[in-house]
Amino acid sequence: MSTAMYTCFEREFQVDSGNESSSPAYLPPFSDTYQRYMLTPSPESESTYKGDSEEEEKKKKEVSPVVMKKRRLAANARERRRMQNLNKAFDRLRTVLPSLGNDRQLSKYETLQMAQTYINALYDLLQ
Repeated sequence: MSTAMYTCFEREFQVDSGNESSSPAYLPPFSDTYQRYMLTPSPESESTYKGDSEEEEKKKKEVSPVVMKKRRLAANARERRRMQNLNKAFDRLRTVLPSLGNDRQLSKYETLQMAQTYINALYDLLQ
């Protein structure tokens, strides 16, 4: 259970994260008061949560463009590989499903629908 300081109506309230309804500063999330006066963290409490000095934060945030580009390229490669594997799995599923005689390939959605129907038909056949 953590405690946070919040500023609301120019006054600070201490709110425990454990049981919000018992806290004196608790406002139901959809109440008019809550909507008009959202609780915002006070500046003093923000510095206690950071734990790092400003210099350390700047070092963490500063990423060279070369590193950013390499990360983006790596993420793109991972996504490309993921999509290729997914497409291969759909192709393998299409080979197992009975064809409707159409010469066009079923879409991913149609393939999933057909697989579901086919599995249900096989299940009914076994019953």
